[in-house]
Amino acid sequence: MNLVWRGPVTDPSGYAAGGRALLRGLVEEGARVRLEPNLWNSRDGVDAAGRRALIDLTRTDLPEVDASVQHTIGRLFDPYVAGCVRVGRTTSETDRVPADWVARCDALDEVWVPTDTARDALVAAGVGPGRVAVVPEPLELDRLDPAAPPLDIPGAHGTVFLAAFDWSLAKGWDVLLGAWCEAFSAADDVTLVLKTWGTGRGIGTAEIQDELLAGLARQGRDPAAMADLVIVEDLLGPADVSRLYAAAAAVVAPGRVEGWSRVPLEAMAMGRPVIATAWPGTPGVGSAGWPLGADLVPVSAAGVAESPSFAGRCWAEPRPADLVAALRDVHDGPGEARARGAAALAQAARHDHRAIARIALERLEALARRPRTVAAVEHDLPRVVIEGCLSGVSSLAGVNRELARALLRRGGLDLALVDTDGVGLDAAAPGMDVVAAAARRLLPGGPEVVVRQVQPPTFNRPARGRLVQVLHWEFGPLPPDWVRMIDESADEVWVASTYVRDWMIDSGVDRGRLVVLPLGVDPGRFRPDVPPADLADAAPGLRFLFVGGLHARKGVDLLLDAYERAFRRSDDVTLVIKDFGPLGPYPPGRLDERVRAMAASTAGPRVLHLSAPIAEDAMPGLYTACHCLVHPCRGEAYGLTIAEAMACGLPVVVPDRGAARDFTDPSTAFLVPSRQVELPFGEASSYRMDRNPVVHEVDPADLAAAMRAVHDDQVAANVIGARASAAIRTGHTWDRTAAVAAERLAVLTGRVAAGLSAA
Repeated sequence: MNLVWRGPVTDPSGYAAGGRALLRGLVEEGARVRLEPNLWNSRDGVDAAGRRALIDLTRTDLPEVDASVQHTIGRLFDPYVAGCVRVGRTTSETDRVPADWVARCDALDEVWVPTDTARDALVAAGVGPGRVAVVPEPLELDRLDPAAPPLDIPGAHGTVFLAAFDWSLAKGWDVLLGAWCEAFSAADDVTLVLKTWGTGRGIGTAEIQDELLAGLARQGRDPAAMADLVIVEDLLGPADVSRLYAAAAAVVAPGRVEGWSRVPLEAMAMGRPVIATAWPGTPGVGSAGWPLGADLVPVSAAGVAESPSFAGRCWAEPRPADLVAALRDVHDGPGEARARGAAALAQAARHDHRAIARIALERLEALARRPRTVAAVEHDLPRVVIEGCLSGVSSLAGVNRELARALLRRGGLDLALVDTDGVGLDAAAPGMDVVAAAARRLLPGGPEVVVRQVQPPTFNRPARGRLVQVLHWEFGPLPPDWVRMIDESADEVWVASTYVRDWMIDSGVDRGRLVVLPLGVDPGRFRPDVPPADLADAAPGLRFLFVGGLHARKGVDLLLDAYERAFRRSDDVTLVIKDFGPLGPYPPGRLDERVRAMAASTAGPRVLHLSAPIAEDAMPGLYTACHCLVHPCRGEAYGLTIAEAMACGLPVVVPDRGAARDFTDPSTAFLVPSRQVELPFGEASSYRMDRNPVVHEVDPADLAAAMRAVHDDQVAANVIGARASAAIRTGHTWDRTAAVAAERLAVLTGRVAAGLSAA
């Protein structure tokens, strides 16, 4: 069977882990699979070898597609995928799914869920019962070693209980703490090990510890009187995952919601008994552990505040008395705990990845025998789908949102959006109502053109219609696989700058396929008279601003070197660094540590580090609160933050090479001399290269001189900022972007002959 698989596969989420397991099983059972990965967050759940194997799957050539499986959240299902059979694989965490899932589920041939409870939730929301099937969750059992030696956990002693979850009320951490304090005291030889993280909420270990102590205080508990508790925050490799489970006498999972509780199932596969909420996502605990009774109740206000999509739904409230009793049973009866662990091991064997893959293939073969119908087209407007992430802080999401808004303002298209992002759309946010509405739309007859802007890019042909690939590349020569796949699949390639276009031509891409789609700003939002954000006394004096990820490609190291060279603590300046924080597209690294250290130092020039999320409509106020943007990037496909700052009247300090030269010149920006640099790497962004990647780099001394020039003559700098604002706000807008896109779409759909204006 020729199969396309779409979904997250690289991050540590349960969705990605389950996807990797079933992908592997399908391949080992003989399916020919092409992977179309969705990138949900930057944290790696695979090692280098695993990543290479997944990349290889993206290169699988499928002349024909028998079936497509989308493993993602129900509202993200793409109804326009290729294949005679189209399946969605998802789950539900509460008693029902959001209403916007229903149309997407009903547009597919079948929806697979891992449990009967999840099936009931979809049906309760209105999904046709004959369209939902239970396909259990797979595990790569051979990658767990029940004989692994226990992991050495400093501070752990006696009977060790393990709880592993993303820190949220949905996982019942408050219930666990209360029961722990009730079951044991400081005199007991027991330890609770919390393997926890806060990426779902954008918080770190320090914030988790603060919330833990505040939770104990609300319950009237004395931390000094409680039994020992240890937090493990490191991201563990596969071998250490087995050792972590091996260190525990039992695993505790008192979650209020679970689509499928992967941690208890892995614990069972390690021969460990589990203490878990009996509803909804942890089937088969029974003799394998201690199921906790639970009551179905409305999600609390605090739970809704953490997860707004839970509003109006119910979750399972575990009974604390059951949890206290189970904890005591494990400690007091180690023999019984070991017996239940042996039963758990036998139950987990049913979830071997190859066994579940066989079930999946049988379902696909049965579905292939069903007849399909095609909806009729109701009108003759060009039918267009924009496919890509729509929410979150990434530049790709911002471009997709703004392009969609501008095209909808312009009219003349039947436009729908296919979201690929795991972050929910907030229709109440400014300007998001039209985006959310377009994401709910289904196009009868399917699209005539798919405009795809996803990361990492996928080059498969759509089921019907023409394909536009919107590609961004910051490293000069293209990966040779990109050139080949563009030639094989894309009708057009849209790039944001002449810089990227020229490198694509140099790399062998047909010039006739390439269109420069310049990006822009919303002049109604980004303007010099926006009330500035209140930075109070944290950023006195002249404020230099950097906005972006703390990544070497952005030149943050060059900026920090130059800032320390140009200024002292006695200078009346502050460098304001606004990054994306834990929810951003870039994993933390050494530059994060350096920025935090500089912000905490009282010896060097002042640094204000802002990493908390800022609402989209609040960003203009951050620009106008500062006096100059410094962006010494080594590589950009466009440079949106540069254009936004210019529109707000800021002078910008940028390299004299690269994509931003499309909208900067010596009269509108401080251009810093740069040199072209070849990187001695055989890969760029995990793609194999046949030529060295190319970037451009400024000298920190030249950058420091430009920053001093801004500081020493602020009147002249402000004149440059005013000219920059006028240039950007009149000539570089999203409406201009939409005009270029609409013209190309008219040509691609045959409404206008090539070379003629669509206006």
